[in-house]
Amino acid sequence: MEGHGDDIYRYEDRVRLNFSSNVYLHADHTALKAYIADRIDLIAHYPEPYPRQLEALIAQKLGIDPEGVMVTNGTTAAVYLIAQMFRKCASIIPQPTNTEYADACRIHHHIISYENTNDLTELPKDRVYWICNPNNPSGNVLMKGFIDYVVRRSPRYTFVVDQSYEAYTQEELLVPSEAQALPNLLVLHSMSKTYAIPGLRLGYITAHPNTIQLLRTLACPWSVTMLAMEAGRFLLEQGQPAIPDLAAYMKEAERLRTNLRKIAGIRVFETKTNFMLCELEQATAKCLKEYLVERHGILIRDCSNFHGLSTHFFRVTAQHADENDLLVDAIRQFADGDRLDTPVNK
Repeated sequence: MEGHGDDIYRYEDRVRLNFSSNVYLHADHTALKAYIADRIDLIAHYPEPYPRQLEALIAQKLGIDPEGVMVTNGTTAAVYLIAQMFRKCASIIPQPTNTEYADACRIHHHIISYENTNDLTELPKDRVYWICNPNNPSGNVLMKGFIDYVVRRSPRYTFVVDQSYEAYTQEELLVPSEAQALPNLLVLHSMSKTYAIPGLRLGYITAHPNTIQLLRTLACPWSVTMLAMEAGRFLLEQGQPAIPDLAAYMKEAERLRTNLRKIAGIRVFETKTNFMLCELEQATAKCLKEYLVERHGILIRDCSNFHGLSTHFFRVTAQHADENDLLVDAIRQFADGDRLDTPVNK
């Protein structure tokens, strides 16, 4: 948990521009804040032990069976719950990807394969495949048809497809009704990311009703707070996704990527999302991160803790155009030789 993005809490008031989180930081929460403020007295009462009313509302909005929906305290809680359900199974986790999958599997004593060796032939036949789609940190997106084909032709394997960033791509992804129809498929969704409310921790799983029934037996009561439930209800009924114009935002993300590629000594990888993986030829990501915070008040994501990535990888997320330009200019100064031990011109 210590190696995540958006670790702004480490830097007190030194950060003024945050590119470290994959979440869009300019969502308009005015109406949501007013709604929650009017219901703040609810904190004096216990919430529903299990968020069935919110699950029913999600199912209604999506046109699916409410018995195939399970609301969780963010998608991270869903990952750990699923890992617990498949305790001591074999898990295949292609890399690099969200570090929580491996962390959760280790806690529940899975046999883990990163799919980069020949160990697949030695693993048990009953396996869980963890697929982040869109993938974090790379921004790659697997074609919906490919995932659907693989899941259907491999009924013995279980597939956990994490679509937390589904609101941050224009690519076609799996829909909840498909998850409910296949006993070996679980799809994770993040309201925290769709509506840019990560502090409220709200996500849900769509899967076959029999799978959801098994997960419910492991769920901890009161794991979703009253305010999170209220926020979820409001956003489903009246709210809009965090990004009002996804096409324009993705165009800006492409402009940021193009400008970063103009900086000597930096490799910027292709992406289908608002965030992008970058690699420094010489310096480490840690060195760049410290420099950007101290000299420019800018925070990026050091990706050195992702399995399979070296200390030279970092990730940034597109924000407003003027902010993106400040990021590019600051990184260019670093690439040109400016360092923390260089005297600052007064």
